[in-house]
Amino acid sequence: MEVKFIKASPTENMTLLIETPVAREKQLAVAERLIAYGSVYAEQAGYIEEAENPAAEKRLQMMAGEFCGNASLSLAAWLAQKKNLQIGEKTEITLEVSGAEELVRCEMKREAEHRFLGRVAMPLPQTIEKRAFTLDGERIELTAVVFAGITHILVPASLWGENAAKKAEHAARVWAKELPPVFGLLLFDEQEKSLKPLVAVEDVSLIWERGCGSGTSAVGAYLAAREKKDVTVSLKQPGGVMRATASYQNGAVTKIEITGSVAIVAEGTAYL
Repeated sequence: MEVKFIKASPTENMTLLIETPVAREKQLAVAERLIAYGSVYAEQAGYIEEAENPAAEKRLQMMAGEFCGNASLSLAAWLAQKKNLQIGEKTEITLEVSGAEELVRCEMKREAEHRFLGRVAMPLPQTIEKRAFTLDGERIELTAVVFAGITHILVPASLWGENAAKKAEHAARVWAKELPPVFGLLLFDEQEKSLKPLVAVEDVSLIWERGCGSGTSAVGAYLAAREKKDVTVSLKQPGGVMRATASYQNGAVTKIEITGSVAIVAEGTAYL
């Protein structure tokens, strides 16, 4: 099987955009093979499909049907690249995206031949709530930010100390049965404004992402809801900095946008 792909780097959250049509029931299995170390290798993959809504240029169908802000920015960057923009010129790209009930709008600014600065309006959380978890006999109360396509659990970076990475991986496996098929554990250091996102996709992958768009959005929403005011926060992640801007009105988070850099790093054909 030959598969046409584009490889993008949104804040080093390496993303495959698959052009070759693949039946929905086979998409997860094909993507799992493509993102493996022995193939094209990436943290995640999504499929480029024709949009049903005429207001959208394309549809992005993620490998497990989740929503992904970084993958949305990646597809928007690829579509913007086709418009032959001048350096510094902007364009708006509208997409259908799995896990999002509304159309997703991305503003893309060309920074170099294959690099863009992107801003995307993110879906709003369904709930922001405290949840109790148990790990190795210890009860832990954490904040869950629930989106339609992914749930993020905010974990204070100081909670597990030097063993945070191993503890988070262990927790992800233990708590998987209590959480949706796609979820993230976000090691959040509020003082340092840093974020280390661990993302689980069904039984397919458990990956420390270099940058996480929906995780950035979750932190912005959490801070706005907690402080009951508009919030802008820049979060240092392993792959670079992403910014979240969250608006708060009448007792609720009413708007979230994230901003990050995206580079188109490769296009080609994979053989499966």
